[in-house]
Amino acid sequence: MSTQYNSIQAPYDSYRKASIALLERNQVRSLLSASISGARVLELACGSGFYTHHFLDWGAKSVVAADISSAMLEQASRGITVDPSRVKFIEQDCSKAQEIDGGGFDLAFGAWFLNYAATREELVEMFRLIAMNLKEGGRFVGITCPPTADPAAFVQAERDLRLAPQGSGGLLCSINYEVKDGVYFHVFADTEAGEVNFDCWHLLKRVYEEAAREGGMNGVLEWSATEVTDEFIRTREGGASVEELESYRKVPHYGMLVVGK
Repeated sequence: MSTQYNSIQAPYDSYRKASIALLERNQVRSLLSASISGARVLELACGSGFYTHHFLDWGAKSVVAADISSAMLEQASRGITVDPSRVKFIEQDCSKAQEIDGGGFDLAFGAWFLNYAATREELVEMFRLIAMNLKEGGRFVGITCPPTADPAAFVQAERDLRLAPQGSGGLLCSINYEVKDGVYFHVFADTEAGEVNFDCWHLLKRVYEEAAREGGMNGVLEWSATEVTDEFIRTREGGASVEELESYRKVPHYGMLVVGK
């Protein structure tokens, strides 16, 4: 996996204040509400700790948070207000199948992790890591690009619907080029803390599903996409316009994949 996040830690954290990031957080909390309490959590590609801190606050017994970016991990380790024995940060390439901290986790979580697989084979390797580190009956929750049979058309539809400079919470996506199973695309944002620039992949829905099975995740597999409640539109937390918030109901910004071992 790339270390491209080393140079964009502060601008990326600024994006995490946007309405779309808060919608994502709310949806994750709802999804985990019945299982997070007392869970041993493995967080893959933890970034600057946006979810690490939330998992601890939401009742996880412990969190092992791994990322390839030293700058992101340094930021993630700041501001921990709980018993420090409940959280461990590890600098690691999460794209290579290997046991982490003894494995046996109740829950594995990856926010914007699977989208760094360029090929089906790389995606299988990620799922092997996930399966290797979950206990039997454990599950993986991943935030990634929305499920689609046409990634190129999706990226263009999002770009056409949420125009510059606002985009999706300030993020603007454009296709670099098409690949065998999807597209390689660029993400840009101009934030108050500087520019965000990085590249990743949006692969076919069936490729994610096939890779999960081949990687050893054979439990129930379910998808969902960006959910915007009427209450969120009323409060407009994060400051997005009503137009932007309603647009996510037409063309989502993210997908959520949940699959059991």
